Amino acid sequence: MNDEIQTIIKNAIFNLIDNTTSKEKFDLISKKHINKIHFIPIKYRILGGLLQSLNIQFGNYIEVLFKLLTENEKHLKLYDDISGFKNILLKYSNETDNVIDNYITACQNPENKDNLLDRFEDLINTIIINEKNNQASTMIESKHDIDLIFKDLRTDIIYYIEIKYNDDHDTGKFIDINRKFIKTYAGIINKFGIYDKTKLKPILYYFNNKIMKGNIYLPESYYILRGNGLFKSLFTITYEEIDYELKRISNDDEILKLFDDLYNKIRYDIWII
Repeated sequence: MNDEIQTIIKNAIFNLIDNTTSKEKFDLISKKHINKIHFIPIKYRILGGLLQSLNIQFGNYIEVLFKLLTENEKHLKLYDDISGFKNILLKYSNETDNVIDNYITACQNPENKDNLLDRFEDLINTIIINEKNNQASTMIESKHDIDLIFKDLRTDIIYYIEIKYNDDHDTGKFIDINRKFIKTYAGIINKFGIYDKTKLKPILYYFNNKIMKGNIYLPESYYILRGNGLFKSLFTITYEEIDYELKRISNDDEILKLFDDLYNKIRYDIWII
């Protein structure tokens, strides 16, 4: 990993900590806890709330990190007009919308647990046929968040990547993640006018390798990648380098001082409750 990327990663971490542990965030979390009856002292509840907020924001940081890594790769072309943006307006047909909803529902039937790869490939084929033959009057417009999308110039394949830090979502959100992922893919098909599934690859990516539960909607290793799985064929920087750099930064004296200062502000009433 070159020095420039190391510096950018470190500075981004500093900004993340600074924004998430600001006095404004402190006041906001204080208001949530000040009137709650609890045996844990309020100072520690506030500290825990700030750290939890920081942990959540780290997921957003991973998205920024991957945009940076993509820009650093000469063989990858980042679509920076939509990558990392929220509320991108996408279109797909009513038929596709219904097919995806029916697919998600059918996957929840234990009798349909086999041949997931074949069933998902059939879904993709149906979506492509629907979108290729769609009529403007039947199109649905909806807003979608696009974490990362780029083209591998070596193969001309476009990759749409939905990035999650950890596989730890509750059941309701887990279903919603998979539904939105597939519908976003359908919208991207139309946005790019690509009706060849070999030229547009959707991937649900988890930065950590942990598997909380098996995915009954998407085939593992084909459309779900974890940890090093995304790096092997697409990035020259390795997952191990990223892991090492983040661990190194976590023990950096400046980073440790930021957390020590935060603790002291709360512990010793430097920020008045």
